[in-house]
Amino acid sequence: MTKTIFKRCLTPLLLMVIGLAGCKQKPQIATKLYDRYQNKAYEDFDTALYHAEFKKQLDSLKDQLHYAKAIDTFYKAQNYEPHFVNISLVNGQIATLVQYLSRAGEHGLDTTSFKPGIIAALLKQVQANRFTSISQVYPVFARLEIETANAMLNYSGVIQFGVVNPHNLYRRYDMQPRRADSAFFKTVFSTPDIAVYLHDIQPQNPMYLALKKALAGISTDVVDSDKLRRILLLKLNMERLRWQIPPKEDRYIFVNIPTFNLQWVENGKSMINMRVCVGEPKLPGYDEQLKHYLQTRKLDDKPLNHETTILSSHITTIQLNPTWSIPSSIAQSETYYNIQKNPHYLSDNNIRVFKNDREINPDTVNWAKIARDKMPFSFKQDASDQNALGKFKFIFDNEAGIYLHDTNNHAGFLKPWRAISHGCVRVQDPLLLAQQLMNDTTRMDGIRMEVGLKPNNPANNDKYAKIQLARSADGFQLKSKFIDIPKPVQLFIDYYTCLPDENGTPQFYYDVYKLDQPLEKAMGKYLVKVPH
Repeated sequence: MTKTIFKRCLTPLLLMVIGLAGCKQKPQIATKLYDRYQNKAYEDFDTALYHAEFKKQLDSLKDQLHYAKAIDTFYKAQNYEPHFVNISLVNGQIATLVQYLSRAGEHGLDTTSFKPGIIAALLKQVQANRFTSISQVYPVFARLEIETANAMLNYSGVIQFGVVNPHNLYRRYDMQPRRADSAFFKTVFSTPDIAVYLHDIQPQNPMYLALKKALAGISTDVVDSDKLRRILLLKLNMERLRWQIPPKEDRYIFVNIPTFNLQWVENGKSMINMRVCVGEPKLPGYDEQLKHYLQTRKLDDKPLNHETTILSSHITTIQLNPTWSIPSSIAQSETYYNIQKNPHYLSDNNIRVFKNDREINPDTVNWAKIARDKMPFSFKQDASDQNALGKFKFIFDNEAGIYLHDTNNHAGFLKPWRAISHGCVRVQDPLLLAQQLMNDTTRMDGIRMEVGLKPNNPANNDKYAKIQLARSADGFQLKSKFIDIPKPVQLFIDYYTCLPDENGTPQFYYDVYKLDQPLEKAMGKYLVKVPH
């Protein structure tokens, strides 16, 4: 009796299990593909076989992928399931990607670097719908998935962050541009709409758009060396504008090294322009000399590098009547020799001497016996009319230790070539710059009197007269004063050899520090080839 009941219960259960096994649920991708193409081959889609083919192709293509590690990590985490093919094939989104890749030349980029032809050919195979067996499907869809992922990462990374990491290219680059990171990879792989994503990441910087428009307007039917050069400069500086440096605030100061110029910009408009002097370029053969110095470690073999550092920061403080702590590089290369030539050089220029942070009398030193490379002294130039920093020093945080400042020698501003400083930036009109930074007429009158200028408000004339009388007394020593800026102002010291003017017309500038050629080399295959 019991056995009979058990058999009667077991038989339907076995039939149910067998039935469930025979009715295994088809993967989502198979249903989508069959609904779209009505090809019965897709009904045989086997996830395990597709995974095996995907892993095989991923392994064979790794050396050709721009972000191979990120791609491998993503698909491994989701057990090699199709992603872009699943969400973006049937609705035409992968075809939209091909369109964007094919227009990369508008950005001065070589279209073939993003392989739109390969993806287009794979899409053509899918659209032809001639698969007669599922075994023909797996290789095409695995390759399409991998190439789409690679193109999405490569194209969107270049468009948003540039081809080149400037930190790997330039010695003196202290900005922190954003590069492709885990957040970027997550965004690309999680985007639900490729078309919207690619539209939204297109550069919107007005300067970039002006250069892009200019590049599109240059005919390459007939080219000469001058036109080729202009095309190259447009492309190189579009790349620089793709580097995601800190976003610009409503007001900022912009120093472009190749133009020897400073701009005060508010709400996208240049309000003030003034000339600046920037650091001297390295001498030819610098790299070879540096290698030699690193071998010998002899000071006489050390090449000088006074190039101004590319950076971003905020000006927070103005030092009035600044003192100048002379850098050891200048002390060894200039001050040392000036002392040897002129015994009165230090006193004539209000320079004090320190040893172990204690002031000493320079007359007690036998300078002829001091070795330049072992000089145990530091030097400080007191505030005065002879001070190399003039009356104003504009201070901002930076690792290079540079600043904007006035000068006691304004002749350099009259010259067209103004790469003449030791690395800091000399400004033509420091009083006007201070006025903009302070934005306070009352406090500016106090600043004017501190630096020996008559106040604008006649009510302060008596105070000014007393200050001047005190300064004329014997033994008077001018003192520095630090003024905090009410609202720190953003500063960019950058490097562009081509930028649009106010009318959007590209202006081309001399490559002061010879930075174009290494950028061109680093961009390599990504630069559009112009027919000769």
